[in-house]
Amino acid sequence: MKPPICSICNIDFAPSEGGLIYFDEDENDKKFNERLRQPGFVGHPTNAFWFCKLHYTEASKLNHLTKKEAFQILKEIFT
Repeated sequence: MKPPICSICNIDFAPSEGGLIYFDEDENDKKFNERLRQPGFVGHPTNAFWFCKLHYTEASKLNHLTKKEAFQILKEIFT
């Protein structure tokens, strides 16, 4: 797993001060995440992203979208 660094502002934070959000899987995510479930394979799910407490709430509202769709919206909100 990747360490808790916000995917919006890049700050390092304690997991209790934000959270990990899993967005809906696209086809590439499904393939990679299936490999993650195989014995001996390690890594971070390609549809899972850390968000600090300032960005977690808005990002969590978009977890039904793919990462590409969600980050397009988050970019509009936070820039």
